[in-house]
Amino acid sequence: MKLLKVLGILAVLLLVAAVPAYADTGKPSIAVSDVSVSPTALMPGDTGTITVRLSNPTTSLTGESKTQTDTYNYGAGVSNGMATPSHQSTTSVTSSSTPDGALTLKEVMLIADAPIHVTSKQQYLDLGRLGMGDTFQPLKFTIKVDDNAADGIYQLTLKIRTNDDGVYQNCPVYVTVNSKPLKVVLNDAPQAFSTARKTVVLDIVNLRPNAVDGVSVVPSGEDFVFKPIQEYVVGSIGAGELYTVQFDVTAKNSSYSGNPSFKVVYKNGDNWHETEPLVVYTDHNSAVAAPASAGSDMLLYVLGIVAVVAMIFGGIYVYMKGRRK
Repeated sequence: MKLLKVLGILAVLLLVAAVPAYADTGKPSIAVSDVSVSPTALMPGDTGTITVRLSNPTTSLTGESKTQTDTYNYGAGVSNGMATPSHQSTTSVTSSSTPDGALTLKEVMLIADAPIHVTSKQQYLDLGRLGMGDTFQPLKFTIKVDDNAADGIYQLTLKIRTNDDGVYQNCPVYVTVNSKPLKVVLNDAPQAFSTARKTVVLDIVNLRPNAVDGVSVVPSGEDFVFKPIQEYVVGSIGAGELYTVQFDVTAKNSSYSGNPSFKVVYKNGDNWHETEPLVVYTDHNSAVAAPASAGSDMLLYVLGIVAVVAMIFGGIYVYMKGRRK
């Protein structure tokens, strides 16, 4: 009977279990750490490059912690001939897990509408894992501007998806279109050219919002010899900057009939452009032969005086001869 009582008491089990305690777990995140457009301002018809860098800026995450507590109540009884008082026994087990904070890049896509078009690979799929604090290798997209695109700022969309539906990005990317060319200004030029050396001075002005490269001034004119002969190499000109160039120009002969012209070629990004030729108009009626020496000028002056005096005395002689008759 006592044994049955003990077994009954042991069978009366009160279980208080599964009382979890969760910490704030947080989530990894995706960020567009850098977007660059080259050139920074495109001209109509230009091709450019958009470079994107993605990162996981999360540096640490709080893991999930779970504690399970089991409580048992025992009544009074007899064990091995000895009386046992009532008592309680409690056991607790705590477990925790910390996520690694990595993300898997499932899709990166650049979406554009006219007048901007993505001409390279538009979509990258299954790019791999991106750990906490890591930056992914740069992704590049090639874009092209329509030839008739109006000046302005156009918005593209960078779409980023990960293996976590709650972690994504729809990031705006802005592309500037500006059609302003370089400007060529005539600084100084002679009234007429000759077989002697004359000088033409030009100012090259960059009115664009971005720097341009590969700038050269190219002269043209079949009736002339230029120095520099083929082009004046400038190099790069920054936004809003001015560069002055000088050409020595000589007419090939005294009967020249043309006008020299100058154009500027330059690169905006990887795109070549050139300005309208600037024509230097001169007076072709002016004497273009090489100037005579001072001695020759004096000789011509003396001969002129002698001729005038001879004409005067000749007139007097004829007049007096008539009077005598």
